[in-house]
Amino acid sequence: MSKAFIAAILQDSFQSTGVAALKGAEDVIDAIVGELLAKGSFTLPSFGAFTVHDTPARNALNPRTGEPVKVAAGATVRYKASPVLKAAVKEARAKASGKKKAAPAKAKAAKVAAPATPAARGRKKA
Repeated sequence: MSKAFIAAILQDSFQSTGVAALKGAEDVIDAIVGELLAKGSFTLPSFGAFTVHDTPARNALNPRTGEPVKVAAGATVRYKASPVLKAAVKEARAKASGKKKAAPAKAKAAKVAAPATPAARGRKKA
């Protein structure tokens, strides 16, 4: 989801101009960030909760060189979905999977067990 997507939804919902909808989307995002900075959490009922968590300083390894690197302490935002959102997603996925027919188990196993030789992939041997 992007700011432009939110602005488009607001524009359609309020039948406003694109400029006004974009300003509204920016204001909503700024309000959420402000609430996180001021209180450390933001809850949107039926959607979820955002919380600020401090991350401690730690030692890590540079993946290229393997050298130890000190990572400074910081903060991150965590999100926890509400039970209402979880139930809605579960229901939508159940409906979507009910429409599709599952392939037989033997056909799936045959695809997985196929050899990975160049001839099996339809390529010529070099």
